[in-house]
Amino acid sequence: ALWRGYSWRKKTDTEETRSLRDSLIIANKESKEEKKLCNRTAVAIDYLLKYKDFSHVLAALKDLEVVTRLSPVCCENMAQSKAVSTIFTLIRSCNRSVPSMDVIRYSVQVLLNLSKYERTTDAVYTVENSIGTLLDLLQMYRERAGDKTSEKGGSIFTKTCCLFAHLSKDSRRASEIRNNHKVVACLRRLFKLIARKHQMDVQRMLAKQKLDAYINGQSSIPVLPVKTKIVSRQRPDWDLKKDNIREIVDPLQAIEMVMNTLGISCN
Repeated sequence: ALWRGYSWRKKTDTEETRSLRDSLIIANKESKEEKKLCNRTAVAIDYLLKYKDFSHVLAALKDLEVVTRLSPVCCENMAQSKAVSTIFTLIRSCNRSVPSMDVIRYSVQVLLNLSKYERTTDAVYTVENSIGTLLDLLQMYRERAGDKTSEKGGSIFTKTCCLFAHLSKDSRRASEIRNNHKVVACLRRLFKLIARKHQMDVQRMLAKQKLDAYINGQSSIPVLPVKTKIVSRQRPDWDLKKDNIREIVDPLQAIEMVMNTLGISCN
């Protein structure tokens, strides 16, 4: 065992590992108390609750996004504070301006990080009018033709869908959402709009491919299969299982995931 350990260390002691080890030593020496995740969480929550200035709020949200993505303890600390409710209030106060969209994007990502952790999912869901706020976001930021901020808006839409789906994973919460007929009707309407836009995009893409194939003398058009991702495989970033997947970035797949998680028919 001693020889195996020695030979393995000797074999893996490459220039790359030595460089990595040196950088870790330097990082440990330069580490400060205020840079620890727990302290960053406390400061960010304090900023979020205290300041109204956009720059301070955005900086706090960026820190909260990092700590909730990397630490379950920080998720629990945040869930016990008033910060979650404040984030929803902040979202409702924003508009479609670019600075507001940045604030919303980070806000939704923080909530999504919390919702992925089973111990803090309820802290997001139980905020007053949480589902209504998410529905408003979905309606406001669904992709529209000619929208100059469609990229950021699309990111907000898909992240909100992922958040909605995570909140709906629990059967009790899903049942409560399904029993709200206005929510179901709104989701179906959104799905039809997104599906129609997707179909139009596909038709335009196929027409362009046919034209390109004709110009280049190709006889066939390659068709790529669409893979559907499942919300149950979206786990916190600290979960290092190989089947852990990232958020869905396609709007149609995102809204389909919400419908499937809730068990709502698309008709």
